[in-house]
Amino acid sequence: MNTDTPLLPDQLSKLFHRLDPDADPAALALIAELSAANQAGHVCLPLAHRAELSALRACRLVGRPGEYAPLILDEAGRLYFARHWHDEDCLSKGLLNLARPVPMADEAALADLLDRLFPGDGEADRQKMAAALAARQRLMVISGGPGTGKTTTVVRLLALLAALSPRPLVMAMAAPTGKAAARLSESVRAARDRLDVEESVRRQLPGQAETLHRLLGLRPGAEAPRHHAGNPLPLDVLVVDEASMIDLSLMARTVEALPSQARLILLGDRDQLASVEAGAVLGELCQRIAYREVTLQWLSRVCGFPVDLDEAEEAMGGGLVDCVALLTRSHRFGADSGIGALARFVNAGEVEPALAILRAEGYADVAMSAAWSDAELVGRRRGYLQAVESGASPDEVQRAFSAFMLLAAERRQVADCNQRFEAVLEERGIKQPGRDWYPGRPVMISENDYGLGLFNGDIGFTLMRRDGLRVLFPSSDGGWREFAPGRLPAHDTVFAMTVHKSQGSEYEEVWLLLPQQAGASLNRALLYTAITRARQRFAAIGADEVWREGMQRAPQRLSGLADRLR
Repeated sequence: MNTDTPLLPDQLSKLFHRLDPDADPAALALIAELSAANQAGHVCLPLAHRAELSALRACRLVGRPGEYAPLILDEAGRLYFARHWHDEDCLSKGLLNLARPVPMADEAALADLLDRLFPGDGEADRQKMAAALAARQRLMVISGGPGTGKTTTVVRLLALLAALSPRPLVMAMAAPTGKAAARLSESVRAARDRLDVEESVRRQLPGQAETLHRLLGLRPGAEAPRHHAGNPLPLDVLVVDEASMIDLSLMARTVEALPSQARLILLGDRDQLASVEAGAVLGELCQRIAYREVTLQWLSRVCGFPVDLDEAEEAMGGGLVDCVALLTRSHRFGADSGIGALARFVNAGEVEPALAILRAEGYADVAMSAAWSDAELVGRRRGYLQAVESGASPDEVQRAFSAFMLLAAERRQVADCNQRFEAVLEERGIKQPGRDWYPGRPVMISENDYGLGLFNGDIGFTLMRRDGLRVLFPSSDGGWREFAPGRLPAHDTVFAMTVHKSQGSEYEEVWLLLPQQAGASLNRALLYTAITRARQRFAAIGADEVWREGMQRAPQRLSGLADRLR
């Protein structure tokens, strides 16, 4: 059964009742409960201790793993829609296959290349360790917070693989959104040009990333992607950034499309929000970071320093042993950074210390207030509006826009903020009443358009050009593409956006507008993600009690993937 378009629980119950008129109402109720869990991001519904389990086992709609049925009930008592069970099964098998060791490179040659690519002072360097680990298996997961050097690490890692290979490697980079892909492209190109490597190595390094949907050939309405197990991607190394945003289905399609010799490198922040779709793959891959003792000894030899990892990373077994590296040193937030300290306390669930930082005057880069005014909000956009009005270049307009962003936990808050902002623009004569388009309107694409090359998450700026109003989007080569407003696919005004939509972006200053009441969507991951979008200053707008409740709620995604990988 295809569940891409979720049905309401009562609709689903009626549908399955038509498929099996004799189905026990208790079983139908559990199926409706599973549908609601899927819409909340869960992959399955644990039912091992539920009294209704016997009714579910007797239902003709439910099969065992491997059987052809709309729903699957596994041995642990987890109920899945068949598509999710198949995705989880394929992904776990694919990852375990990738995690198998490959023939070892010559230690002396590897150590020499590591020293060239990661020059240091002899102290433990987790970036260097991650690159070394990537040379010994086809799967490498690198997780770290903002400023921990994930992109720097992966560029040097790719150079290492290219230098060690007896033949030129075909490498590719991808991300779940166009915005994240563009940012990855820019970061990699800048880091690539600074590498101290031979030109033959540099030429192998990719300079442009694309969306995973475009890479795989996933198109709306298509039965299957262009690239799959029967027609794999023509590459040797695939780097996927912002992996926390990738749902179970898309990750399964990605792993399935890799050829037998390919390496997969996943980058992301395990503490960020998971995908809006079902699954939290990166978080599950990083649940058990484990290394064999022989691996630690090998790392000490090739890296040139004693490898002494903390207790959370002692060998605990599992299929992904040696395959996950955690970068912990932030080069962006120093010891005196309120943003860095606040992010750490939020992740740890330490509510009162986090609130104390927000209230304290000792940190210039964090603050909290009970309310905000339209004038304050528009004031934060003064530089952007002036850049638009003065006819500044698109690059200057983009820099001015990136100086500030208002985030919110809920979509209705975002819609309200954008409407209030545009009302002020009408009062000032910048926007004409009743007109959607005006110079300075920023928009975010909300629907992929492969013909135009515009994708969900892309942000463009409406500027007055010689031919009238045009919406400009950054291109992968560092330039800009212009579109008439009427040509754009579905889009929204984006003076404010949800925290989910902000993933893969950074802004100099960020305000987070808390909801009036803490709902299920407000949790530590959302707060952490909002905080770490800010480079220079973060402010929370709302009540202390709402913040407190959000911090007390740890994010949870129900799935069987971690158990399969163990």
